[in-house]
Amino acid sequence: MKTVAIILSVFFLLLCAQGRAETSNGNDFALAYSEAKDPAKKSGQVRDALGRPHLFRYLQIQKMQETSEQGRPGIQITASEPSSLMQVQFTVTLPVSIALLKQAPASKAGDAIAVTGKVASVDPAQNLILLENPIVRHKDRLAPKIGKEMLAEVNPQAVVYSYTEGPRPVIVEARDRDLLEFRAKVLAESGPKGWCEFLEKEIALRKEKRAKEEAH
Repeated sequence: MKTVAIILSVFFLLLCAQGRAETSNGNDFALAYSEAKDPAKKSGQVRDALGRPHLFRYLQIQKMQETSEQGRPGIQITASEPSSLMQVQFTVTLPVSIALLKQAPASKAGDAIAVTGKVASVDPAQNLILLENPIVRHKDRLAPKIGKEMLAEVNPQAVVYSYTEGPRPVIVEARDRDLLEFRAKVLAESGPKGWCEFLEKEIALRKEKRAKEEAH
């Protein structure tokens, strides 16, 4: 019985840890914190949020500056969360996230981004939420859309089409979705192999062009 109790205790702890690792809604957290009048309630909300990943949408960039964190290049960002008017601050150091910020058109003050990060602290005096380990998810709109929102509408790298009937699988991202207009014509003239090669060639040309634009 003692062994069973130990196993159950370990299993319960693992479930709790797994639950706390789930990403929470950062906008909801910011709004609830800003609207709470009781200091004890605010403190409880912060305690519950600390160390947990939160997704913040519609963050409008207020300030951006190049920086260095532990010897790694980074970009420090201060942004405004629209529903609470709280400031959210974080330093982006992951190469993929930095590349996304610099991807044409490069993100700048006034633009919006979606970010996931762990809540490190909340400074009530500055009305500031500090995030650690931030990941830039995508460039965003400044406010929620009325009605159903598709990921491809805000993330140009979202997959909108995949083709697996040719010699190799090919995926098409939202930013290249106009290529799909040629599907019927190319398939009729060249078949599955031709369609696959057409997509590969056009996507490669566009990636090369984007890389050159981002380098300047």
